[in-house]
Amino acid sequence: MIRFFALLPRRPDIDRQRFHDHWRHPHGTMGRQIPGMLTYVQGHQFDTDRLGPGQDKYDGVAMPSFDSPKDAAALVDEPLFVDNIRPDEPLFQDLPNVIFFITEEDVIVSRPPMGAVSDVDRQWDVLERPTSIHLLQFVHLDGNPGWAGADDAELGLRIGALRHAVNRPSAEVHGDGAPFLGARQLWWPTLTAFQEGVDADRAAFDGLLAQAGQAVTMLAVSERFVR
Repeated sequence: MIRFFALLPRRPDIDRQRFHDHWRHPHGTMGRQIPGMLTYVQGHQFDTDRLGPGQDKYDGVAMPSFDSPKDAAALVDEPLFVDNIRPDEPLFQDLPNVIFFITEEDVIVSRPPMGAVSDVDRQWDVLERPTSIHLLQFVHLDGNPGWAGADDAELGLRIGALRHAVNRPSAEVHGDGAPFLGARQLWWPTLTAFQEGVDADRAAFDGLLAQAGQAVTMLAVSERFVR
């Protein structure tokens, strides 16, 4: 799967609530109409005491997915995007500081193995839920080149994440000019599940995130607009 990340800071004169609400509607409602997207998810950042400073560098992350890097790169030239989405962006986004990152996604845990979690947790599927708690980490270019370790899946399971993916830059789109070394994503069904998972094994949580070195890490409520 090709995952397109757009890291969005809000316009400086817009408060948080206005940013998030405008992004949901009308912006998100218009975005649902763009052809070619397999999925479209908005990750709305919120602060948590389980993360440190810098977690609010971006107010949200748009996350459509596509069949191919070519389809993802063509998004900005799609007529519906040009006519409807692009004119709406300056109304709530700090456009000079938006970052686009097109990646190849590798799901390393699609659901926990038998015995690792309860039966009801194994029934949860992020693709079938309108919202989820979503940890996103974007590894800076001066971060750790080995940010994706062999024990990633184990560490994610130890903190109760029900899905875990790593994303690497699309060489076809970015060449040598990608804005990040990669991205990490973990999902929980609820905020309580996230908090309890992290608190149950703080060493695993800190160890997993520390592997990135220099990075932007945030927690978001991800809202699914297109499956």
